[in-house]
Amino acid sequence: MESPLARIETLGEEIARRARSEGVLSIFRTQDRSVRRILVREGRPESTSAVSSSGYGIQVVNADGFTAMGGRDDLRAEPALTLLERVVKVAGRGAALGLERVRVPDLPVGRGRRTDAATDVWTDVDLAEVTRRLVDLEATLHERVADVAAQVSYRAEIDSWRIFRSDGTDVWFSVPRCTLGVRATSTGDRARHGVSAVVFSASPRLHHDVPTVELFLKRAETAARLARDLPDAPTHPAGSFPLVIDYALAKGLAHEAFGHAAEADSYRSSILAHDGRFRVGEHVGAGHVSIIDEPLEGDHAWQPFSANGLVRERAVLVDHGVLLDGLSDPWSAERGGVRLTGAGRAESFYHAPQPRMSNIRIETDDPHPAPGEFEDYGPEQVRDLAAQAGLFRRHPKLVYLSGYSGGQVNTATGDFVFHCKAIYDLTADGVKFFKPAIFSGSMFGALRSIRESFGPLKLDAVGYCGKWGQSVPSSGGSHYFLVLEPDETVRLGGR
Repeated sequence: MESPLARIETLGEEIARRARSEGVLSIFRTQDRSVRRILVREGRPESTSAVSSSGYGIQVVNADGFTAMGGRDDLRAEPALTLLERVVKVAGRGAALGLERVRVPDLPVGRGRRTDAATDVWTDVDLAEVTRRLVDLEATLHERVADVAAQVSYRAEIDSWRIFRSDGTDVWFSVPRCTLGVRATSTGDRARHGVSAVVFSASPRLHHDVPTVELFLKRAETAARLARDLPDAPTHPAGSFPLVIDYALAKGLAHEAFGHAAEADSYRSSILAHDGRFRVGEHVGAGHVSIIDEPLEGDHAWQPFSANGLVRERAVLVDHGVLLDGLSDPWSAERGGVRLTGAGRAESFYHAPQPRMSNIRIETDDPHPAPGEFEDYGPEQVRDLAAQAGLFRRHPKLVYLSGYSGGQVNTATGDFVFHCKAIYDLTADGVKFFKPAIFSGSMFGALRSIRESFGPLKLDAVGYCGKWGQSVPSSGGSHYFLVLEPDETVRLGGR
């Protein structure tokens, strides 16, 4: 089935021609999106939805530096031309409306197409067949772990964009995002704990892909066992400890504690900036630690082009402890004093693009080996890695924080608060299990305390990130495990 975005080239060219005749830069963003969702609980479908939407947004920047935009939820040509006229008029009243001036950016002209995903594969998803498969997966999970309630979910989305600019830019891309998820909750009279797990794929048939299903069941079983056992676990004492964190929590650290502060539209308030300019070239972490954001094809947060029609570039935010890049768009790069990296993203055609992350990760030099897959490592195996690396000669006890359950950061101060899924004390003699607790501290303290790492990079920690009312997919990770030395600014638990 042909995408509706294939039929708007003439309209895109006409909007560009009229914008040039008005002396404005125009950005014409068109979007076509299809989402299929299913949630199964207790062997029955709890909710099923199939939603498709399409529309466009028009943004202009006039010669005086005033910008305005508007949107419409269809792809008809005549209303688009009328909307362009109205948006141009609003921008022309920018001084009277008290709008802030921006410099008209000098952007490279781009043309490209990344539409390998066939739209009809998503729209033809058999919801009844998927539901039956989810019921089977839920039953398999209950056979492996009793005394838990489980919700099993499926989501298949194809998100297609075509972006025209009045300078001749025409880029078109389609992003497939599919997930299997579970939310396991303890049952009975004890305090209840819920633990989630998810796998993603670029294929809407991930529920029949054997390796993907096996990985899902491994993660789902781990989540269910945690949910079952957490009510009986003790509470860990508060304090600053030598920590081991897994790649999912490391992704949270990179994303929340550093990535948001590196988004260049925060140049006025970010702790990474001074007097409205990012502190490029300053040391912000340990010299063997780097933080990188880049779009990875086939990833949950992949985006080859920005919402402004620019190529999305690899951004080295921290290069061996030194602040290097920001996540920037045409409106923030020059003002923030960082190079343009094409990081603008928008949830929909109605939204104004903002600098946002894609796949963000923490890397260290010379990681210790960790053979096999990440799922091979329970707390006992993590303890063995630490013992083999001689960590217990340095610290009699390590505190292992497993999993990531959300968090937030104050980008003005660099202070973060995270939640993990479980805590384990690791010693030369064994492992002790605890309830999860708050992991909080200073961004700079956390980055300078990273001592070493284990294993290859693992970058499939996925989720959604909210900023100024917009939610977009996020992903990332690190090596299998990071080791953080005790730092007085980084704490576990407490008030």
